[in-house]
Amino acid sequence: MMSEPLVVLGQIVGASFAAGLNLYATVALLGVASRLGWIPDLPPTLQGLENGLVIASASGLYLVEFVVDKVRHVDSLWDTIHTFIRPSAAALLSFAALAAAPLPWQLAGGLLGGAIALAAHGGKAGLRLALNASPDPVSRALISTAEDVLALGFVVGALRYPAAALAGFGAGAVVGVRFGPRLWRAFLLGFRALAARVRRVFDRARWREAAELPRDLRALLGPPPLGRAPPRAARVAVKDLRGVGAYRNGWLVITPDSRVFLYRSRFRPRRLELPLGRSGSVRHGLWADALELETDHARFTMFLLKDGPPAEAAISELSLSGLATPALESAPA
Repeated sequence: MMSEPLVVLGQIVGASFAAGLNLYATVALLGVASRLGWIPDLPPTLQGLENGLVIASASGLYLVEFVVDKVRHVDSLWDTIHTFIRPSAAALLSFAALAAAPLPWQLAGGLLGGAIALAAHGGKAGLRLALNASPDPVSRALISTAEDVLALGFVVGALRYPAAALAGFGAGAVVGVRFGPRLWRAFLLGFRALAARVRRVFDRARWREAAELPRDLRALLGPPPLGRAPPRAARVAVKDLRGVGAYRNGWLVITPDSRVFLYRSRFRPRRLELPLGRSGSVRHGLWADALELETDHARFTMFLLKDGPPAEAAISELSLSGLATPALESAPA
């Protein structure tokens, strides 16, 4: 038999994790379960969830999300918007669930709920961006359905089996240690891609000057030689580049003598000389263009954000210019 504090902790953890995956399904199920007597009475501060208008609104928004989650790129935009909504709502629900506790405990519960929801949301959003880099629509539909089932399972666990909710969250944390950094970088890539799209409204897509690089990364280039062309840069992320990590965000910099990738790892600026590709292809996407490059020893993908130069111009700089012509393809990404 679990002690009451552990029961409450399991409820907060389970409901917050579910809200990070699918807020509207969580709110609707909590309201319906309480209204039909499937669970003990909610605290007075949460009894508003039983209101028919709240249940109807949450159910309607869940149906919208159910459809949007299956639409490529639109799902990532939806997730980006909900970065501020899901964790905030989970924090409020957790705070309200502890209405009978002292204020410090309420604040701690709210912070815990918001942090758990943010972790779940970040993992979901990062996974979606990774899937959107693949043209396979089946995997996206299956993952979306699995997320809905997982969210509902955590709500049921939080209400009826808080120990199972805690165990499930613990298992998720173990998985997060393994895949979390990759998903977090993909999540940040989504924000950079959205910012690049907004930047296009005020500025044309182009190569960026070295002065636009962050100062710590710019210092890795050193002073440009006199009489030589100045460096050109573009915001990118890379995948499958050995030693860098998947979806590593950074800058592509073209100098007269080299092509380099500038990025940060463990809060330190780093520089990597890029191998020239023997051949390449382009997949144009809504948020970024995927440059697929094949070198003598490996293949890697570079995601060029939309405030940069044309993808064809970028990939020509990364190929063996004069020795091989990149094979250019265009397909929706």
